[in-house]
Amino acid sequence: MQTVTVQIRIFPNNVSLLKEMGGEYIKTVNLLTEQAEASGTFPKLTSKDVDAKLPSAVKNQAIRDARSIHKKTKKQGKRPVLKRRVYYVNNQNYSLGDHSVAFPVMLNGNVQRLKIPVRVTEREQLLLSSGKLGLLKVVEKSGKWYVQISVERKTEQATGDVAMGIDLGLKIPAVVVTSTGKTKFVGNGIQNKYIRANTKSAEERWAS
Repeated sequence: MQTVTVQIRIFPNNVSLLKEMGGEYIKTVNLLTEQAEASGTFPKLTSKDVDAKLPSAVKNQAIRDARSIHKKTKKQGKRPVLKRRVYYVNNQNYSLGDHSVAFPVMLNGNVQRLKIPVRVTEREQLLLSSGKLGLLKVVEKSGKWYVQISVERKTEQATGDVAMGIDLGLKIPAVVVTSTGKTKFVGNGIQNKYIRANTKSAEERWAS
């Protein structure tokens, strides 16, 4: 199986709510890992044991993330402190349509399902429909908001007997040659056009 991540642009009306949820998520994960480090072990927890302004489903995901970080901490000997706001929702608690995505948040002390407009390209739609949807991550990049969805796909078995070699050069980024004799120059189009013409002339001279 192969896992790919599909990033989709979203257009939230309530940006402050997403920032608040992302901040609360990171604070919760950091607190849980700090407590586990102090006690030397990660305790068995449920959403009821976690005091955070997050939906129960998101609390459970925070517990899983914190447990994973704690395992890495024990191996590496240093606990990472997360700083960037993120918000994770598992695949059982969000829905994605052609024009919107919906997932649970805390609003005025209650769990509500937030529906946000999205823009899904044909390529993204093709990737999303090619396998099983996994974890959803809400992130902000340069003032723009996205959801990143992991998709588990079956690894396709390569067919055919054509081999390909790549030669990385100094004057041109790369030359790709297949066992069928096809040659392709990659990068620096103007210079490649000149080299391709010279290569063809040289081949014709050798042929004669």
